[in-house]
Amino acid sequence: MESVEERLAEAIQALESTRAAVADAERRLREASVTVMSKDRSVQVTVGAQGDLRALRFHDGKYRSMAPAQLSAVLLETIGQARARMSRQVVDTYRPISESVPRLPGMPGAEIDWERLFGSADEDGAAARRKQADRLRDEIVEDPAQP
Repeated sequence: MESVEERLAEAIQALESTRAAVADAERRLREASVTVMSKDRSVQVTVGAQGDLRALRFHDGKYRSMAPAQLSAVLLETIGQARARMSRQVVDTYRPISESVPRLPGMPGAEIDWERLFGSADEDGAAARRKQADRLRDEIVEDPAQP
């Protein structure tokens, strides 16, 4: 049987190991980004680990001939795809850390519900977000006061 001091030393070592892994994950994610090109290759977006838009590039001048609602739809869809990919990357970065932490019986809230935290990062979740964005696009109208 292990003494209390030995168990405490093991727990402190596990805590320090987890702390170092989290710090490393945070460092990697601060520098992480995902870039996605739209299906029609007219727009390219880059997002950071928190889903922040870091870059937006228009290619081949195709966007100039697009109706505002069409351009908006392409932007929303492409940004959504980039955010979904980044969400998967964040989950993939933190999940091994959370799974390596010993489970503590009787400690409610110690389990991480990745689905609740980040939403669905899979294609089904992306499809649901696209469907929601489609509803928004239906309401986009061109402002006649704008050139």
